[in-house]
Amino acid sequence: MPFIISRVNIRLSDEQETALKAGLGQAISLVPGKSEASLMLGFEDAYRLYLSGDNSQPMAYITVAVFSNHGHHGYEQLSEAISHLFHRVLDIDPLRIFINYEDIPAWSVAGRTFSDGRAGAE
Repeated sequence: MPFIISRVNIRLSDEQETALKAGLGQAISLVPGKSEASLMLGFEDAYRLYLSGDNSQPMAYITVAVFSNHGHHGYEQLSEAISHLFHRVLDIDPLRIFINYEDIPAWSVAGRTFSDGRAGAE
């Protein structure tokens, strides 16, 4: 189950959020074995972000958490797609779009736990 949470320092309209949701749903398929069918998204707008002590320009901090992708396959293509999407929809300069990837070794839903088998993830 991939999870993408986007924090932006501007307000999102319903239309912008819908466009981001659709674009991220398509983009996640750039990671082998991942699809919109299992994607969870979160959006935090008007988030207090500063870059070099300044918050006057639109910017984004995006966290992409992916289960069992040790080799980080597809991350470069996903980063390009996310940067393009946020630039197109929100007019954020790609130099102000930061993407953090988190590897998920284990997760749980409905009381059922999934583990990728790494040591310490059991």
